[in-house]
Amino acid sequence: MKTKRAFRIICSVLLAIVFMTGLILIGSNFVKNRIRHQVSVTAIEAVESIIDDGGGEITIEVPVADFLKVDGENGEEDKSLEELIREIQSLSSEHESLKLLGIIEIPCIDLKEPIWDTCSSTALRYGVGRFPQTCNIGESGNCMLFGHRMESHTIFWNLQDLENYIGEEVIVTTTDGIRHNYKIDTTTYVTDAALDPYLRADNYSTEHLCLATCGYGQDPNNKNIYRPKNTEFIVVCTPEIGGNNEQNDENRKNIQNNLQLPYSYTRCHTFRSPMLRSW
Repeated sequence: MKTKRAFRIICSVLLAIVFMTGLILIGSNFVKNRIRHQVSVTAIEAVESIIDDGGGEITIEVPVADFLKVDGENGEEDKSLEELIREIQSLSSEHESLKLLGIIEIPCIDLKEPIWDTCSSTALRYGVGRFPQTCNIGESGNCMLFGHRMESHTIFWNLQDLENYIGEEVIVTTTDGIRHNYKIDTTTYVTDAALDPYLRADNYSTEHLCLATCGYGQDPNNKNIYRPKNTEFIVVCTPEIGGNNEQNDENRKNIQNNLQLPYSYTRCHTFRSPMLRSW
């Protein structure tokens, strides 16, 4: 009898441990996703606010705790309970200042995200980032934006759906209030070895916007295709017919007239995104 009772106690303890572990894993993912989403929303609201105020430069102070890493930031990987608890304990008020370039919108897949002027691991937790060796948005040449696509439905998780939306619009609104309108021209998969041309400003002689994310795993549009790791999915976008330059010049004139300020004038704002809010 004592043996059976001891066995039941051990089983109960093990079940309790499994249950608590499950709660920690589920709860931590909810908290991480919520904080990252709040930072992204804060960034978008900051861009929209400064545009309403006439445009200018924006920096955002974002949290950098390891706990907020995107699942699989270094590739899809599982975490042990000990690692997860250690990351939760590392939560602090430490922040990093990042420069915002604007907002990207892709209506056909219901995407709206902030664009950071860096592809650092911290920036890509909260939006998409411009690869530094490529052009600025709206310039002649190649501008490359990166975003994560992980199982936890991160920033570009459904970007591959754009294979079915050739010709649809992509809208980038920069912090100076200028709207850049593109259409989806082509999509392609490349290995990391073939990615280099897309990381150069001179990959195109005319204005192009490229969007890139991880492309490995099962193809969402063809269940018979499974791509290996080190595969990237790229969306190539071109300005809508007529180009962006003429419209952008008109927008700059309108902003200048409304502000009655020199064209070189720049407003600079810094916003602080809180580590935690009540929900």
